[in-house]
Amino acid sequence: MKTKKAMPVLLLAASVLAAPFAMAQGGARSRPMTEPMAASAPMAQSSPYMQVQQWKKGDRLPTEFRDRQYVIDDYKQYNLPAPRKGTRWVGIGAEYYLVAPNGVIQQVGSGS
Repeated sequence: MKTKKAMPVLLLAASVLAAPFAMAQGGARSRPMTEPMAASAPMAQSSPYMQVQQWKKGDRLPTEFRDRQYVIDDYKQYNLPAPRKGTRWVGIGAEYYLVAPNGVIQQVGSGS
């Protein structure tokens, strides 16, 4: 008698535990694992952080690249000249830009 009651409980528990694994497998519409995730995301193509950009003297550097994470405090470590008063060095990729407070690029440095 106990086995007749235990069997439905065990089947229910097994189906509840197996459900997440079945969902993780995906269906026929899931993309193959060889395709990189970032390449299929439309946001990655429109992000200014994913594009390789270079600016020249006189251009205005976008505000997102004037954030604290891009500022170079130890300019000597990068073989850059001392920034003039009110300017600061900003490093983006392999390029270094001397930027005024209004965002205008005063000088482009190659660094080390």
